[in-house]
Amino acid sequence: MAGYPAMTQEWLDVWKRKISESHEYKEIAKNWEGSVSIIVNADPAKGIPETIYLFTDYWHGDVLDFLICDKAKAESAKFVMSGDYVRWKQVAKKEVDATKALMQGKIKLKGDLTYVVRNIKTVNKVIDLLCEIETLWPDEA
Repeated sequence: MAGYPAMTQEWLDVWKRKISESHEYKEIAKNWEGSVSIIVNADPAKGIPETIYLFTDYWHGDVLDFLICDKAKAESAKFVMSGDYVRWKQVAKKEVDATKALMQGKIKLKGDLTYVVRNIKTVNKVIDLLCEIETLWPDEA
């Protein structure tokens, strides 16, 4: 299987398709409402020359927009998660649990944490599906 460069539109498209095709996700996520932005802080030493803004949107098991965006669009999401590239990579590779990273402040959240915790199965399924993508990481090239 060919790999997809991390945090590119192509990578987001593959992730969106995986989620859209998951019957398990549709069942688990039937109560989820809202968009989630992922902000990856710049880390030139790791191949991330500037901050990356990713916008994902979900509605009752449906997957809507998945796109690279600007800061204003990212900050308009219902949930805005930000962190260093290294942390996001660890989450995407299941080396760090996303919930623990949030609780420990390794990833910061703007939005209702109790809503996220109540819907943690949905969050975990989205991450599980991300882990299935063969990702080409910029610092591993």
